[in-house]
Amino acid sequence: MATKKKFALEHWISYRFGLIASRIGTVMAARYVAAHDLPMPAWRSLAVIARFGPLSAGELGERTSSDPFRVVRAIDLLVKRGLITRTPDPSDRRRARLELTSAGRALYEEIEQGAIANEKFVRAGLTAQEIRLLESMLDRIDAQVQALSAGVSEPTRAE
Repeated sequence: MATKKKFALEHWISYRFGLIASRIGTVMAARYVAAHDLPMPAWRSLAVIARFGPLSAGELGERTSSDPFRVVRAIDLLVKRGLITRTPDPSDRRRARLELTSAGRALYEEIEQGAIANEKFVRAGLTAQEIRLLESMLDRIDAQVQALSAGVSEPTRAE
């Protein structure tokens, strides 16, 4: 006898986010990133360094939610391609600072145009009010996920 499931997989928030993120990544890779022979983890790392750099490898991992192995591979590729520099952090010589080179900045800005076009296309299907509501809901979902990862045992519920 089959048991009735409380939530069908296609209604799970995490499942839907995963599908949407994967589809957007596929579009980005096919249209903009592949032409530069750059894997998506390296592109994400480049974009995060462009926005928040200079960063340490640990900070990059936190901002990309990538495992350390992927972060190291992305950093090594970006350094090898001359897109970022890895220099000792003057305040803590055990850490390295990651920064874009001028070539990295140029490549980032070129690919960013495609990313902006994708974002505008996705947002065009929503009203301004829906976008504000979605952004608010995403903030709340992110806070819940962070609480979950911090070991909060009981979920909170907004009434």
